[in-house]
Parts: sequence; C-alpha cells; structure tokens
Amino acid sequence: MKYLNFLWLFVCFSSFAQNPEYQKLSSNLERLNNIQAEFVQHTFDGKGALLQTQAGKLALKHPNKFRWSSNEPFAQLLVSNGETLWQFDEDLEQVTIQALNKKLSATPALLLSGNSQQIATEYDIYSETLQDEEHFVLIPKQVDVLFDRLRLEFNAEKMLTRMVIQDEVGQKTIIRFQNIKFNQSLNDGDFVFEIPVGIDVIRNE
Repeated sequence: MKYLNFLWLFVCFSSFAQNPEYQKLSSNLERLNNIQAEFVQHTFDGKGALLQTQAGKLALKHPNKFRWSSNEPFAQLLVSNGETLWQFDEDLEQVTIQALNKKLSATPALLLSGNSQQIATEYDIYSETLQDEEHFVLIPKQVDVLFDRLRLEFNAEKMLTRMVIQDEVGQKTIIRFQNIKFNQSLNDGDFVFEIPVGIDVIRNE
C-alpha cells in the first residue's frame, strides 16, 4: 500500500511538472527571489465601488520570507522569517505573533515567496496570452480559503505587474507592482520583526 501511495504521488507530481501552465507560471515566479518593489492596492466591493486605496513596499526572499508594508489609512506590516509571522498594526499599537501558515492561500506574499512546486497541489491553473502579456488564473482546490480566484499578470519581460484577488462575495483587490528591483542584498535579519517598546503583544502560537 505504501508503494502504491508513493507511486500515485509520483504520477501526480509528474503530471504537474508536464502541465504547460504550471511550467510557465513556475518559471516566472522563480524570478521573484531577493526582490524589492513598491505597490498600490485598490479594493472594490461586489458592485465595483472603490472601498480603499493603499500604497506600500515589499521585499521577498525564498523560501517563505517576506516583508509587506502597507501605509495609511490603515498602516500595517506583515513580516515572516519562513517560520513565524508577525502582524504589526501601528494604529492599534499591537503585534500579533503566530506560526506561519504555509498554505499558499494564506497570504498573497506567501504565494510569491513560497515554493512554486506547491502551487499545482493547491490550485487549478489557467493561462492566457494578451498581446505580449501572460496572465494566469489560479482557482483554489479547497473551499476553506480567503478568496475564490487569484490572477497574476506578467508583462513581455516576464515581470509581475498586477495581482487581482476576488472573494466569494465579489469583492476584488487589485495590486499593481512597480519599481521592482531584482537580486537585492536581503539579509535574513530583514525578515525578523523587532517589537518596539510599549507595544501590546498577542501570541497565537
């Protein structure tokens, strides 16, 4: 039975590896290692009305290390060293500490900084080419996730330009990436959050 299970996993992984959509997406995502970028994020309700606009910066380092900083009106910082996730809410003067949920659906930053081979196990992948751009639609295979679909858009230079996230009630978040810098010197210490004095600490470990 163990041999059959192993064989089944091997066959499944082989089919993932031969999937052209997976191959193209994996190749593009592998480039997003040791990068820094800026982003602008717009959130719309199910009827298309703008709910919120935020800007911020991010840094990514494989595997599973990220620093995702959003500015006003709700300043928030998400930091992961690959094992622990810190969520710092500046306005509330509190930081929440918990073990990193390594499911790629847990946070968009993890999808970009995680193991690309994991994508095929968690998502059905569809692709389309629009002029010189490559767009990938990821549909979660499980229902207990934060969104219904996620769209990654790459330009002719294979650079990520937009991420579109849509939930079950139609709310849509569009994240536009800009000023992406590759091959940055990112130390592991950049992905550890130093808790400021006087900040409330909530541990969900």
